[in-house]
Amino acid sequence: MSQDRSFTRGEIAGALTFVVLAVAIGVSSYRVGLNISGGTGGAGMTASAAPAPVNGQALYASNCAGCHGAQAQGGIGPGLAETKAWADADFRQAVLHGQAPGVRTLSPVMPRFGDTGLGGEAPTDEQIDAIHAYVKGL
Repeated sequence: MSQDRSFTRGEIAGALTFVVLAVAIGVSSYRVGLNISGGTGGAGMTASAAPAPVNGQALYASNCAGCHGAQAQGGIGPGLAETKAWADADFRQAVLHGQAPGVRTLSPVMPRFGDTGLGGEAPTDEQIDAIHAYVKGL
């Protein structure tokens, strides 16, 4: 049994009203933002000269927690308690290239972040060290 269902005029009118309101709110918000920034589309604003500090917790949450657990307790991947005692250079080797201390190769499931990157960009030593510092603090 096939039922052809078309939209009623009321449903179409409701959808169009929603779209018009969404556009109006967006344009209003944009204009308010221009007024706050000086009204020139950001020409009066300058970029910060100092880079934002690296957040190890955020990097861990977005790249590691899915497998190693929110508190590094383990899940799909192993718990990371043993890595707390590793030197930063050893931790970097494991994260970037899948080589744990003692020339032990990590599971192929473990991403080689030196190849895949963090958030689409090549990871820095500072980022990996920040992740390690976060894990040590858990």
